[in-house]
Amino acid sequence: MNRLSQLASAISTLVYGCALMAQPLYHVVVDQSGNGDFTSIQAAINHAPVGDSPYVVYIRNGVYQEKLSIDRHHVYLIGEDRDRTIITATTANGTLDDQGKKFGTSGSRTVLINAHDFKARSLTIENGFDFIANQAKRDDDPSKLRDTQAVALLIAKNADRAQFKNVSLKSYQDTLYLRGGRTVFEQSQISGTIDFIFGHGTGLFINSDIIARNRKDVEHGNSYGYITAPATNIDQPFGLVFKDCRLKKETDVPAKSYALGRPWHPTTTFSDGRYADPNAVGHAVFINCEMDDHIYGWDKMSGKDIDQQTIWFYPEDSRFWEFSSRGIGGRVEDKRPQLNKEMRQHYRPTTILSGWQPTLSLGEQSQLAGEVLHRQIQFPALVTIQDSIGQTAVTQTNLQGHYRVSIAGMTPPLLVSVDDQSGESCLYSDQKRSVCLSALVVETQSNQTTRGHVNPFSDLIVSNLAIHEGIDGPALLGQRSVLPAFSYSVWLKANQHFRQQMLGLVESQPDPVSYLPSDHAVMNTLIQQVVHNRGYNTTTGQASSVYLTDLSFRPIIDLSPISQYLSTATSLADRAERIEKASTRLFIVGDSTAAHYEPEVYPRMGWGQVLAERLEDHQTLMVVNAARSGRSSRDFINGRWLDYLDPMVRKGDYLLIQFGHNDAKCNGADISRGAIDVANLCTYPNDQQGQLQAPDGAEEYSFQYSLQRYLTFAQRHQLQAILLTSVPRARDIKNQPGLPINPRQHETRQNKQQGYQYVGSYYQTVLDTAKKEQVPLLDIQQRMITAANEYGDWRSLWLAVDPEHYPYYRERTGSLSKPDTTHFQRQGAEMVVEIVLDEIRRHPQLTLLAEQLQ
Repeated sequence: MNRLSQLASAISTLVYGCALMAQPLYHVVVDQSGNGDFTSIQAAINHAPVGDSPYVVYIRNGVYQEKLSIDRHHVYLIGEDRDRTIITATTANGTLDDQGKKFGTSGSRTVLINAHDFKARSLTIENGFDFIANQAKRDDDPSKLRDTQAVALLIAKNADRAQFKNVSLKSYQDTLYLRGGRTVFEQSQISGTIDFIFGHGTGLFINSDIIARNRKDVEHGNSYGYITAPATNIDQPFGLVFKDCRLKKETDVPAKSYALGRPWHPTTTFSDGRYADPNAVGHAVFINCEMDDHIYGWDKMSGKDIDQQTIWFYPEDSRFWEFSSRGIGGRVEDKRPQLNKEMRQHYRPTTILSGWQPTLSLGEQSQLAGEVLHRQIQFPALVTIQDSIGQTAVTQTNLQGHYRVSIAGMTPPLLVSVDDQSGESCLYSDQKRSVCLSALVVETQSNQTTRGHVNPFSDLIVSNLAIHEGIDGPALLGQRSVLPAFSYSVWLKANQHFRQQMLGLVESQPDPVSYLPSDHAVMNTLIQQVVHNRGYNTTTGQASSVYLTDLSFRPIIDLSPISQYLSTATSLADRAERIEKASTRLFIVGDSTAAHYEPEVYPRMGWGQVLAERLEDHQTLMVVNAARSGRSSRDFINGRWLDYLDPMVRKGDYLLIQFGHNDAKCNGADISRGAIDVANLCTYPNDQQGQLQAPDGAEEYSFQYSLQRYLTFAQRHQLQAILLTSVPRARDIKNQPGLPINPRQHETRQNKQQGYQYVGSYYQTVLDTAKKEQVPLLDIQQRMITAANEYGDWRSLWLAVDPEHYPYYRERTGSLSKPDTTHFQRQGAEMVVEIVLDEIRRHPQLTLLAEQLQ
């Protein structure tokens, strides 16, 4: 019996324990529709395991009406889309709670962070209190609130090291309250009116949009609001620092209506009374910021002295500065203090953050370096790096397949996509396809060099991750402008498959993405034994399950959601050795009717699979079944499946060529046929006079032309080519399952939506080609029709099985209620093999092969 081997690499706690502290893959999913682990964000947070291990929550698009409290360390929230993943509440300072008490400013918050090392990206946090509607009410309206502070996000006093990237904060008054700790915002958006970024803590805002909102309750000429209101303690060197930000405004916000900030001295209780805190000497700095015309500089702010009398605090008595402000609102004036050269030296991120280095964005010295390994790839190859926010970096490998590129500012995980550009596309095979592969770099090292190797094993891991997120494989994943969030459990399982195989093949256990230079030889040896190719989602049979394959050309069809490499002998190397030692080899190229299938789908078998079993112990002959489910004659070549035979074949081998089932997958064949199917699979048969048919200038769309490409391959390698007509479908002349089988098979069909471009017979085209090129022909179609009609019980030949005996086929095509009239079960495949062998024995050009088969 053949043994299944699963290639994967699990995560070793001893090796990866530290790196996993920052792993950016999600543990649970929140989805309002019920298709996740939780329907509420707070429920997901409450489910976090005890301890300080990283806990990543992926939030799918939706409006989540929640007031979140996060007091567990190392929580990471990832939204599906910043503008469509919204956390909101509608509470203002003056809103009454269930006990009839005001919520207060702190209590109004939508999200409270009271923990260390919190992270969030790609989501919106808003306070939906309708400030505009409230202000439009009459002053004598009892429903009008006087205390309109409405905090969207509150970083509590005991919180520290909070990070936000690609986040939007929305409210009007008091949008962001930094009560304490250190917080970083990157590539984010913060909107508000009055003091909408305020507090005691340290906040660093990098490359973000600070948006002043319009309001209708202020007379022209008066101030609309204030960007900041810092209450930084005099002993604290940094408060609110904005670097490379854009100070924007909503439509209709007038010029000179917003101040950069004002000094907030919060009323505080001291031993001698309650009054404005004299030690709150606010610190706010704008460095290299673009400012629209609504900015007019700084402003004053009032407070209460010890006698509860109003006193004023002025900008010049605070720590307010600018440097290199641009735009109409950034014009330097006498009352707008500027940082001098000596002061600017202190405004490095590590200094502002007291040595803390945030990890959502990789540091300026961060690089990614690796090698690309693949049997067929050509160098130099194009390398594209995509991060989780939408940033990209592009480079090329050298002639040895090595690359190095800066990943500064990127947000892990990183997708590395490689394209050797030897073909037209990484996905389509209407022309020759490029060799493409990918890797997901999960564990990165900021301001160091991270290893990011790319190979068939890393590509399979990416394939599994993409499919889990509803994306049809690595090629389509790489076409997205922004990567989705990825599952930690799927990543772990995909790696575990690789590691299990490593235990049996090599002493070391290299990780396919981050292996050490000392493991290069081991990885290269393994990769030279693996046939790696990409499929695509298709409506053609079980090809929809095929994304990658292995040496034995066996499709990945498995009940497990995690795809895997499969080998048919004790190891991939053993298989290669057997192929090499056989004196004569029969290479089969074809479609799913000949392909190999796994035990999970038994009794479905291809005739090539049965022939290989029949000759398993033959002393001189060996079958290499390269047939591929879902392939047409054109796609098999352009998709580079034939290329894998190139180094394996030798003079005197046989090449059995059987196509036709999938070549008819053209526009006119089926109104449900997908665009990729049509582009990749379609060929046109000869006309009734035996002449080639194809669009002008596109002879590769001719079925005969495709068949001739295989004959050319055989001639080049001095192989004996043999053409086989396709096996028939078990359908009568009314196209219904049953007997007698319609003798006219594999002819073009018309549909009501779109007429077929060229009419003809694929069966006759095989006959025409064999006659023209004078190569042996095995007429399997007509022999199988005769044999099946004589046998009588078509259900025991084609795939129509009792699901009680074969549970895999419950509610699947191939059952008694949903018979598969194209593919065979064992008895039918064995009948085809008998016909193939008999045809070989009868053919005068194949006497030598017939003698070996005795």
